[in-house]
Amino acid sequence: MSVRVQDHYGSADIVERILAAAAQPVVEGAPISAEMLFPFDQLHGRELVATKDHAAKLNPAADTHLLDVGSGIGGPARYFANVFGCRVTGIDVTPEFVAAATDLTRRTELAEKVDFVEGNAVKMPFKSATFDHAYCFYVGMNLPDKPSVIRECFRVLKPGGNLLWTEVTSNSGDPYYPLPWARDAAGSHVGTSEKLLDHIREAGFELLSVDDETDAHVELARRIKAAGFVPTEDQRQANEVVLGNDFVERRMNYIRSLSGGALASTVIFGQKGKGEAGR
Repeated sequence: MSVRVQDHYGSADIVERILAAAAQPVVEGAPISAEMLFPFDQLHGRELVATKDHAAKLNPAADTHLLDVGSGIGGPARYFANVFGCRVTGIDVTPEFVAAATDLTRRTELAEKVDFVEGNAVKMPFKSATFDHAYCFYVGMNLPDKPSVIRECFRVLKPGGNLLWTEVTSNSGDPYYPLPWARDAAGSHVGTSEKLLDHIREAGFELLSVDDETDAHVELARRIKAAGFVPTEDQRQANEVVLGNDFVERRMNYIRSLSGGALASTVIFGQKGKGEAGR
């Protein structure tokens, strides 16, 4: 799994392209604001809009330590640290993402609050009951062994800790390929929301809420299209370098698959019981 994911997401010069896309000129060696990166470093459906919605749901206190599963180039982790003041540790299997996340976090002067580890979430290099809360934003589609990752989340969470898990799930019919997370069906590990909920329950989590945000994705895409938004060349390069040269096509296929009912977007909020020890 890890080699295929690394090949799909890994690319060179990620930081340089992101900085080139920033709205303000970046002076080498000078710090930059985390907010400057937010339009370009949220690599999941609905991007910054979704990060804000999901972060508000988790609403961590400033003295908490969060785990970001599949942290990418670190956008959500920096958002949590910048907005809520909490500490965040990210884990990701793609070396280029971890390197870019670390570099961008250093540049935003958030390195004391945010760090990243290269590793496979199937077996995390963390002690049991390490984190107050955990989140996984649209990573599950690349996980062939979701049950193991979810069990690891349960293990490393403290009793009473919350898990916020967002994922694209299968619905009815076949999606259009290529998609943002896979160029063909062999690289996609999308299952039904019912199966995903079973995995989370079986790991030991209590389900607090389950939401379908498919319509929110489709509506946002419709509003952007109606507004006639056209990205600049730098913005187009930033997205393509991070997510692949055919990202525009893959994004369109994602919205088509959501609109047609083949895919859905599911948000799950769970909790590890206060009396539960790490497994």
